[in-house]
Amino acid sequence: MSPQRVFKIKTHYANTHLTMKKSLLLLTIFAAGLSATATGRNASQQKAEAIAASVSQQYSHGKISADSVVSLALYHKAWSPETAEKCLKIAAADGHLRSTAELGVLYAFAPEFASRQADGVKLLEAAAKAGYTEANEYLGLYYYTHGDYALAKASFDAAAPLKNGFAYAALGGMYLEGKGVSYDPAKVRENYRQSALKGYPRGQELYGFNLRTQTGGPIDYPDSFFWLYIAGDLGEDAARVTLYLPRHSHAAPTTEAEKKAQTALAFIEAAHRGQSFKNDPLYKDGFLQGLKAAEQAAEQGDDWARYYLGSMNYNGDFLNQNYARAILYYEPIARNAKLSHTVLALVNERLAEMYRDGKGVKADKAKADSYLRAAARYGSLPAYKAVEKLP
Repeated sequence: MSPQRVFKIKTHYANTHLTMKKSLLLLTIFAAGLSATATGRNASQQKAEAIAASVSQQYSHGKISADSVVSLALYHKAWSPETAEKCLKIAAADGHLRSTAELGVLYAFAPEFASRQADGVKLLEAAAKAGYTEANEYLGLYYYTHGDYALAKASFDAAAPLKNGFAYAALGGMYLEGKGVSYDPAKVRENYRQSALKGYPRGQELYGFNLRTQTGGPIDYPDSFFWLYIAGDLGEDAARVTLYLPRHSHAAPTTEAEKKAQTALAFIEAAHRGQSFKNDPLYKDGFLQGLKAAEQAAEQGDDWARYYLGSMNYNGDFLNQNYARAILYYEPIARNAKLSHTVLALVNERLAEMYRDGKGVKADKAKADSYLRAAARYGSLPAYKAVEKLP
């Protein structure tokens, strides 16, 4: 698992409409290049100072919380490295751990702050030691990319049991590659399983693929199909292609290698659409055998099974499209709020759409707005923007 692969695992999902996690900051830093001219940099600094002054005034007068300061630092429409740094410093000065960790991320990973990399690591370590567990995942990523696998594993171990699907996926990759640990196929599978249960889409995809092999345990087609479908619905295109579904992403390739890969994938998709899926073991021994078990699990209150069935009914994949049934499966998930924020954002976003447009239910604007606000709280960028326009 190369550093680029680890980073892709961490930031891939921030590129979709389903989340506005802080990974968006890293994605912006690395993908955008941030190659401003000196004149542009001066203008950026002036704008950053003006924004920070406004944020500081609102914060000092109690009009916004420390978490709101972080949100403005990371998602301001006039985002820049300078804006992020100045805003994060405001709340970090008061000992706000999330601000401290995000400032650490900025210093540790942003090329603009290469000279402050060591400071970034210290901030992340301080936040982790003080109990901000998400700082451990970034420490793990930092140590891994710098070849210190022992510290990387220690950081991922600290993050994983608490709630972190990315950390589990990273640990699974380390056991698969034998980086800092001995190759252990059983631990590969178990870490991927934990990542899937925590709701990390890439981990769900890795677990689904693992279950198609005897690496770490027996082949399990029903569970493989189950997790690959969920991962695909949450944006992982390799899982979708494996299930003969069109890809979600429409990002234009930027390099010759990406263009060739996209062309090859297009041929595979075309071939898949022209073939029968019914003879594929993943369908015959996976979907068909696993459908009844998923329905029983949903009846018994399993929210992952509800999400699986709700999404199939919503999308019309493998089942006839049925919005009414999608709502029946989705609403308990929204009420329970036990799944990952990525899933809860999408579920609430879809419920808002169905109630707004009267799909499968009588149109209800009040309910639609309520679900839209919930989607925004859980990280849906479209919902976040739409909520800003609500009364």
